[in-house]
Amino acid sequence: MKFNYLFFVYLFSLSSIFAQDISFIPRQTSITDTMGKEIVFTIDVTNISSIPQTVFLVRSQSNIPANWSSSLCLDFCFPSYIDSVATTPDFGSSPFQPGETREVSLHVYTSSTEPGQGVIQLKAGTFRNPNQTIVVEFTASTFNPSSAEYESIIQDFKLEQNYPNPFSAKGESTSGVNPGTTISWKSPISSHQSIKLFNSLGQEIETITEGFYEAGNHSLLYKPTKDLPSGIYFYQLRIGNYVTTRKMNVEK
Repeated sequence: MKFNYLFFVYLFSLSSIFAQDISFIPRQTSITDTMGKEIVFTIDVTNISSIPQTVFLVRSQSNIPANWSSSLCLDFCFPSYIDSVATTPDFGSSPFQPGETREVSLHVYTSSTEPGQGVIQLKAGTFRNPNQTIVVEFTASTFNPSSAEYESIIQDFKLEQNYPNPFSAKGESTSGVNPGTTISWKSPISSHQSIKLFNSLGQEIETITEGFYEAGNHSLLYKPTKDLPSGIYFYQLRIGNYVTTRKMNVEK
């Protein structure tokens, strides 16, 4: 692929005469996970102007351990040595249309042999208005799941008993319990987290929730998407290498 490095010289030589053309909204700015994991920061970029915009993304600072690396993804993911990308044909991309939103991402590749922390700064802007950039810092951290430190961290994970329990999976139960139940949990780290439901045979029924959650306390109202028979079920919380399971009772 041919890369036009001269366009960045041109880019920053232009004067700033227009208002900001894009919004740049990270879904997360700090993620902690186990060693060796690929940590992915996702950002929603939107053209908030009334004309097409050529958007650029620059890795302006990278303070990460020597055995880590990172890459930028803007329509395509690029090698770690590419610090600047844009929505131009040179990068296999095209301008943002008015109102268009795309996902861009920063991928951090961590060491599997030792924990660490890295901070990467990204700048985003448009060719029309290159001097008005949006600047965001992203922090990636890893821990050793077999270390004493992790043993301390793991004490702060908690999956609460669902309430009410038992509960009705559909409609009113014979005991008058309203359908649905609340599931609460606590995580000391910001990371990808999931809760899945299993039957008494260990077969997965459905995913209750899955996605990125900040560190802290969380809760949700679970209403099964399927008509579950009465009986015993298990809901399992998974956060990195941490897994814990609780039992719930469903009644008609």
